[in-house]
Amino acid sequence: MSLKRKRTNPASKLSTKKEAGSSKDARDDPEFELEAPAFSISIKGNKQTPLKRKRQKAEWKSDIIDKIIIQPKAQWDKMPKYGTFVHGNVNFKVGDIVEIKRPEDDDETSGPRKEWFAKVQDVRAESSAKVFLRIAWFYWPEDLPGGRMEYHGRNELVESNHPDIVDATTVNSKPDIKEWDESDEDVTFDGYYYRQQFDYLSKQLTTPREFCVCQGYYNPDTRIVNCPKCRIWMHEECITADAIKRRRNLSLAASTISGVKSEPNDEVIAVFTDDDKDDEGSREPKTPDPKPNQTIRAILFGNQIRIQEHVKKEDNDSDSGLDADTIIDEEICCLECGEIVV
Repeated sequence: MSLKRKRTNPASKLSTKKEAGSSKDARDDPEFELEAPAFSISIKGNKQTPLKRKRQKAEWKSDIIDKIIIQPKAQWDKMPKYGTFVHGNVNFKVGDIVEIKRPEDDDETSGPRKEWFAKVQDVRAESSAKVFLRIAWFYWPEDLPGGRMEYHGRNELVESNHPDIVDATTVNSKPDIKEWDESDEDVTFDGYYYRQQFDYLSKQLTTPREFCVCQGYYNPDTRIVNCPKCRIWMHEECITADAIKRRRNLSLAASTISGVKSEPNDEVIAVFTDDDKDDEGSREPKTPDPKPNQTIRAILFGNQIRIQEHVKKEDNDSDSGLDADTIIDEEICCLECGEIVV
């Protein structure tokens, strides 16, 4: 027995003169019953492979029609194919990304992300009141087997070839979702976007472009800085982490070498003392202990790095007992070539 959904909105219609004959058009009835798709999709062989995060995009196939089985096959195959359809006075075509209405009794979708998006891959119809779409779902990053990663932006979707069949009246709108080509360094966009693909058969995810000396990925909700000389893009967190490391090395060196003051731009890699000599007279570097109650922070401030060093005074300190703050502004230098980034 097939499920039935009661609709009060007009049924979808095909944007073509070819109409299937019927004694009464459902569009003339303000309230009618529309059979939900009685079609099912299964994967040939139903093989599952472990999740792998890295996969070349060229190996990903958007439409896996040759890998799926639609039942009842005879009923699906006999329905004519169409390139477009109209729903709610909006024209849709094969290849469009659409928003799909969630069932009112759906309790499985949690969190702030409630929208369902999919790409239309095929349009079939028995009549103007029975239009069916074969779709491929988009995923929110948190719905992936590996979950949301640090590089996923708040408006980022993931394209997949996860197949399904829905009736056309479940289409809610035609959202403006753009594909992000990471090789285009001048691209700007607002709203939803996607750059990765998830293969439903192998459970593999394509790899984004690598940025920075850390060879990590880019979250567009964060800042990256470009070096005009070597053209490398650097993450803000990598630039600030490098600044904190350099400042900590200077501070440790100043507290270890008695009577020696480190200049702000000097970097001490290792410190040697006579106590570090072994039995054969060779010396190994000694890593000084960090200052107690010391906190170092860094942020990008325009085209500079602002470094703040905070040292909490102990009760037995000879000074006034007030906490000490040191603020230093430095030029941003490339982590690859060392040039100043303007």
